[in-house]
Formats: sequence, C-alpha cells, structure tokens
Amino acid sequence: MKSLLPSLSSVSILLCLLCGTATAQDPRVRTSLPDQGELRVGQRVSFIVELLVPGYFSGSAAFDLPAPGGLLLIPPVGNPVVSSEEIGGVNYTVQRHELSVFSRRAGERTIPPFPVRFAFKRQPLDKISVPAKMSTEAITFTASLPPGAEHLGSLISARNLEAVESWKPEPGKAKAGDAFTRTITFTAPEVPAMAFPPFPAGKIDGLGIYPKAPEVLDHSERGELTGKRVDTVTYLCQRAGQFTIPATRLTWFDLDSKQLKTIDFPARTLDVAANPALASAAPAAAESTPSAPRSVMPFVRGGLVTAALLAAFTLKPVRIRILKAVRRIAAPFYPIHLQPLNPQTHPA
Repeated sequence: MKSLLPSLSSVSILLCLLCGTATAQDPRVRTSLPDQGELRVGQRVSFIVELLVPGYFSGSAAFDLPAPGGLLLIPPVGNPVVSSEEIGGVNYTVQRHELSVFSRRAGERTIPPFPVRFAFKRQPLDKISVPAKMSTEAITFTASLPPGAEHLGSLISARNLEAVESWKPEPGKAKAGDAFTRTITFTAPEVPAMAFPPFPAGKIDGLGIYPKAPEVLDHSERGELTGKRVDTVTYLCQRAGQFTIPATRLTWFDLDSKQLKTIDFPARTLDVAANPALASAAPAAAESTPSAPRSVMPFVRGGLVTAALLAAFTLKPVRIRILKAVRRIAAPFYPIHLQPLNPQTHPA
C-alpha cells in the first residue's frame, strides 16, 4: 500500500501542472488609463483595452458598452494595434484597442466593468475558433469644470474645433412654398462625431422645419482621430409673413488656450410673400373632385321608395332586414358633411 503513495503524489503533481498550464494559456484582458494630465468635462479621455490570446485572433472583437450616468463611452475607431508578448513562457498575441470616454459632469467618475467578446485559434491552421468572453476592470478618474462653465448644460473641451454654416439659397425675400436648406458642419481632432451636440431645429409658426438625420463621420489616420458631424435642416415657407430664425450659440473650452470660446450662428429673417399659384391650386383641385352624376339620383330615390313600400306589407322581422339592406346599399349616396379645414374662430 505504501508503494502506491509515490505514484499518487506524482499524478497529483502532474495534474496540478496541467491545470496551471491550462490556466496560463487562457485569454486575458487588461485595462488602463494613460496619464493625460488634468482632465476637463467634455474632454476625450483615452481608455485602453488590451486583449491577449495564446494563439491568433479570429475575427473582430465586440464591446458591450454600458451607459453609465454622467459618462459617454464610444467604441474604438479603426483597427487595433497588434503585437506579441511572452508571459510565463507562453506567447500571446495582443490587440490594443483605444476607446473614447467623455465626462458630462464634474467630479469623480467610474468606468464600470463591461464584457468583451472575441474568438481566437490556438494554431494558425485550426478550423474551429475558440469563443471567449471576458470583463474589463473598473477604472476611476476625475474631471473638472472650466471656470465660467458652471451655467452650461453640456460642454465640449477640444482643440481646433470648427463650425461651418451654409444656406441654399441665402435667406431673404421669398414666397409661400419656397424652401431653404441650412447645413452646419462641426469638426475637431480627438473628438468623435457622436460627442458633438445636435443642432437645435426648433419650431416656428408659419414655417415647416424638417431636420435630416445627422451625418456622423469619424476618420482615423495613423492613430489620430478626427470627428465630423453634419446637421441639415430644411425650412419650408407655409404662408405669407415675416419669420425670424433665432440666433444660436455654441460655447466650448479650448484645451490649448485654457479659455471658453463661442461660435455664433446669427439670426436669419425670411420675408415671405403670398404665392398666387398656391392660392389658385386649391379651388382647381376641389373642382376636379369627381361626384356622382345628378341623373342617377332620381333612380336611386325611386328605388328606395319602392323598397320601403314593399317592406311595409311584409312581416316585421323581414321588414327590418330589408330596411337594413336598403340602408347599406344607399349609404354611398348619402351626403357627407366634412369638418372645415380652416375652422373660424369666434371672439370670446
């Protein structure tokens, strides 16, 4: 019996080594927040997620990003940086992903853990990929609000932020039925397009305002990100009158000059005159509406009278059924009273 003890000990040691090797060869995930100096509200914070696999990646990684209060998390743009690393005698392939984080409020903010899904092959010629799902670690940072920005609901902190406004045609004199298209383009380095605020379209009585879905474009070249957002709004003159599209202002913080700056979009006035062509189109459309020929109505009335007289000499249940059938047949010829399109207002 004692002779079996060395054998059992050897087996136990071997199993421990195998388990340790298997654990060492599992995929890993690392998270870090590089030193970026003093961080401001609305500034892009670089958040690094590194994926390590004991083999070769198969396909792209997917990030199940949360939506924590006070933070905006944006997935990486472009391809990850790929390298290799040896840990404990095991060779790993490393993918370095750079995510963007924006703090919407001042104070200490925490990026919560979130899952990352990817797949890898242990050998290059393996036909079956190994799926993996791992969670990042929570990371905390502090963002401060620039002086003078306490009253702002939202803020972008950036460098070389630009905004360009264009109109087609230029606002001015117009007539009812004319349309004006307004395009606003925001660009800034190191600011993803999703971080730009939507341009306010607003509501103006007498103008039809139709905002188009924004174009959100991110361009990455040699690791440098440039975000671009294009908002397009169409203003349709619905009636005659003078209409003012109010002025709009964007306030942002310049990280280079350490100052708040503003971009002003001036007010625009539309002097809209009546359009005789639109005024004459409505009566013409009403006159062209087809109606039942007048010559048919006497025959219809006569048929209804005859059916009613016949029903009077029949039994009550049959008479009721006949009257219901007559009503269904005659329903299309009954006059229809429509609600006025422009109801009159009565003084109080």
